[in-house]
Amino acid sequence: MRIDQDLRRLVQFYHVARAKSLPAAAFKLGVEPTWLSRQIKQLESHLGFLLFDRADRHMTLTPEGAEFFESVKDIADAARRVESVARSLGAGKNELLFGLADSSFWLPARKALLDAISTSHPEIVLKTVVNDTTELMNQLRDREIDICLVGRLHDMERFDYLTIHNGAPRLLVPEESPLAKKHQLSMADISNLDVAIPLIDNDYSFETIYGPFLSAGARPHWVSEGPLAAFHFALANRISLVAWGFEDTVNSSLLAKEVVDSDARVEVVIAMNADDDREAVQKVWREVVSIARRIGEPPSRDPRARKRRAAASTSDSPNKG
Repeated sequence: MRIDQDLRRLVQFYHVARAKSLPAAAFKLGVEPTWLSRQIKQLESHLGFLLFDRADRHMTLTPEGAEFFESVKDIADAARRVESVARSLGAGKNELLFGLADSSFWLPARKALLDAISTSHPEIVLKTVVNDTTELMNQLRDREIDICLVGRLHDMERFDYLTIHNGAPRLLVPEESPLAKKHQLSMADISNLDVAIPLIDNDYSFETIYGPFLSAGARPHWVSEGPLAAFHFALANRISLVAWGFEDTVNSSLLAKEVVDSDARVEVVIAMNADDDREAVQKVWREVVSIARRIGEPPSRDPRARKRRAAASTSDSPNKG
């Protein structure tokens, strides 16, 4: 078997094992599931052992497959790096894939960023990819996208990032609620209050947005379909909701109230791989820094991001050169 076929199948195996789903991996790779299944079987035949338990429809790894998966991670990462570099040197050198969290559509900074990049760098072809924060950060790590606007995560060690929004969520209360008559609320008002709370994958955002309200004694009504579904659930069931910000764009009978002593935060960041020095990415990052300064958001605490901001500041200086 040719070595290039082996390498390609190793990467294909990595995607199937990670997705735990043949159709999902096939969709990600842009191939047919039946064809991908044949590639995995041919790889197993070449290796001499089974990678997946065929009795389990969830594509569970065999013990040998699990051990092999660990050894393949570095190869798959190297393949993505090669593809990224090839794109940056070839026809896609002025193309940039910008990931946008599906919950960020309401942010003024989002439109400001995209407009500023398009205006300042018309030579860069900006393509947007919309997904949830967890998937976008996986894609950024895997170098399938170049930069993204997402909710802050716990582990940002390998990324450069800047906070583009850091605001306090408000509480939406039904207009018939006694709380609706108050100009402002305090966390004492939250005790035993029925609140619709969505289940989200981002642990950091869940803790910083909803944690303080749960600690204050809110009675959670869990909504598995996400923040927008939680809004409609609260509206239909006449209960309260912790509002991110997009809810303000919808006219409803839920009234927004500030909670004056709450330390809950909605933090949105722009992130890129810390070791990505491609010219197009650096141009866009300098624009990100400029926008972040303009809107007055606090800088990231990540030391590499500080270095990158300092480098951007130097390159923007009129005395440079």
